[in-house]
Amino acid sequence: MSVRTLRSPAVARNPQVVWQERTEGEGNEGWLRRAMQGRQVETGPAWSLLLLVGGNDPLSFRLRVAQSHVRHDLSPSAWSHVVFVPEVGRTLADSPTREVSLAPPTSFGPYGFPLPTNGLQEGRLGVYLDDGLFPNLALLSVPVPAADIADSITALKWQRSVVDVPQLILRWLGYCWGVDVPHSPLADGIGIPGAALMEAAFAAKGFDLTPGLESRSSCPEAIWQSVKWWQDFYAQAVAGESPDAEPSHETSPWGRYRIRQREATYLVPKPPES
Repeated sequence: MSVRTLRSPAVARNPQVVWQERTEGEGNEGWLRRAMQGRQVETGPAWSLLLLVGGNDPLSFRLRVAQSHVRHDLSPSAWSHVVFVPEVGRTLADSPTREVSLAPPTSFGPYGFPLPTNGLQEGRLGVYLDDGLFPNLALLSVPVPAADIADSITALKWQRSVVDVPQLILRWLGYCWGVDVPHSPLADGIGIPGAALMEAAFAAKGFDLTPGLESRSSCPEAIWQSVKWWQDFYAQAVAGESPDAEPSHETSPWGRYRIRQREATYLVPKPPES
């Protein structure tokens, strides 16, 4: 089993993607709020805000291991999901999200029927503020106006011919639940639903979110690798700058991250109380 990937020609990581340490007693909400201060991560309308999360529940564990074939050392990914945050609300918990979760808090739409919205979900950022469940965070600014990506995602609700999200959901749930899908769907060119949605939304606006990977095989790890290593591609091929130009906020993604759990593991589910 293999996933076809391209290696970035860059010789150094993107200096604009910076580790942000967690202070004593700081949870996910405090960490995210601090990342947004002082323009460490841009939240203005000229950029799109993406949140990568790495969970430690059983479903996230399966997703992180499935992405190991996108990594050069075959180790599990630190990331299990990606979320688009169209705007920052009055509180972080109330900030709206656009995503495709495989474990949505309110099921897959009314009556558990995702087809009317092509499986797309609208939620709140508060779901990801539990630092016990989501130890890994990366908050990224992408140089595409947030309104453009919001429009793209809205249009994809009625464009299953572009990305058939319900089909992706079924295939990945089958893998994660161990039902007749013996290997990672990435090997068959089937991307993780949330990442595939983001890939299609950005592509509609002329921005390649994962230049090192087939768009059909998009996943949170591929987005992370692009942000870390493909800054020269964005500066030269996209923005038309000279080969010796330094990456800037106007040409390539940037942001802050924190990885507290490098090894993929999961919390043992508690048995129901009798």
